[in-house]
Amino acid sequence: MIGDHNLKIPVWEYRDLDLPSYSMLSSISKAGVDIMNGDKSNGIFSLKFGSLVDDMCFETDVVMDKYYMNMSVSNPTKNVKDIVDYVLAGINKNEKKEETESFSFIKKKPISSSFVDSSNLEDYKSQILLGAKANNVYAKYSEDKIIKTVLDAGTDYFKDSILCRGKVQIKKEMWDKAMETSKTLATHQFSKKYFTPEPGVELIYQYKFTAKVNGTYTKGMLDIVMINHNTKKIYPVDLKTGELPAGKFNEVFLMHGYYIQASLYKEALRYIVSNDFELDGYTVENFEFLYISKDNVNKPIIWVVSEKIHQASLSGFTDTYGIKHKGVHGLLKEYTDCKQGMYCEYTEDVYKNEGRIMFDDDLIRGVIYEEGKIGNNSN
Repeated sequence: MIGDHNLKIPVWEYRDLDLPSYSMLSSISKAGVDIMNGDKSNGIFSLKFGSLVDDMCFETDVVMDKYYMNMSVSNPTKNVKDIVDYVLAGINKNEKKEETESFSFIKKKPISSSFVDSSNLEDYKSQILLGAKANNVYAKYSEDKIIKTVLDAGTDYFKDSILCRGKVQIKKEMWDKAMETSKTLATHQFSKKYFTPEPGVELIYQYKFTAKVNGTYTKGMLDIVMINHNTKKIYPVDLKTGELPAGKFNEVFLMHGYYIQASLYKEALRYIVSNDFELDGYTVENFEFLYISKDNVNKPIIWVVSEKIHQASLSGFTDTYGIKHKGVHGLLKEYTDCKQGMYCEYTEDVYKNEGRIMFDDDLIRGVIYEEGKIGNNSN
């Protein structure tokens, strides 16, 4: 069955698979094949909310290990922050020293340090005083007053800095909004079917796969695969969050290359289904985007990609604004051409034309200049 094709590997191992993905093809579409050999930014900051919602919905067991909700509302004043940062720098230096000496087979004497292993700032009073002196602040304060000032304003900042190490920091307001979003998705009349299946319906989350699309092996990870065994229909679904209201998701559908994701994943599932005899009679339905705006977390909408758009996304198309978009098949060819060492600096067409590119006539539409006047070209 289709679950048998779900790769049981961690996300990092999936990402290491040397196969073209939606994000790679989308990058090639925007920046050209040069992106394959260039610096690729993952934009983790802008994706933080969406990733948190995804994990709250689909992988709840990793949330506490992966994220940390900040206790402090904002950073303390500069003087307090500088002192706390001094303490933190000492802790980090001490930890690195312990790591280095723990791997030494020659020098095995005990490590002596005034730093303790604690997330409680009050345990570092001597370091607080040293930090004030090192930063040349609070010179006229008594030692007790220095310690009280730093503890009052810097305790939450210090604890956040200690406990968040190795995790993604999340502000409380974002955490609360993500919790509300995941609750809405699980209970709303439009979206709850993706989280509470009816009899005969199977749900698979974070479905990782490899499959051939137009003769090239690709990889993908779908948020939801919903299989209705009663009707033998398979629904590929991806959860999206964003700034725009739910009713305006179509405005970013082309901009972010989501059409590439929809057509690539649908074709991949069709390949999987066609090559599994246990799925005989099953069909892959239109790709669905379950979209919810972080500015209105009570209003999810399901955007469905029609077969017409799917086919156009495979071959390439010109949109309603006259902008041309490369299709999945063409992008896969550019990817494989570069992988095979043929066309990495330029595309095949540019090589064949010896580096010459003709401007597209569509740059000018129905306008001529004649005797200093502007008029419509009706010829």
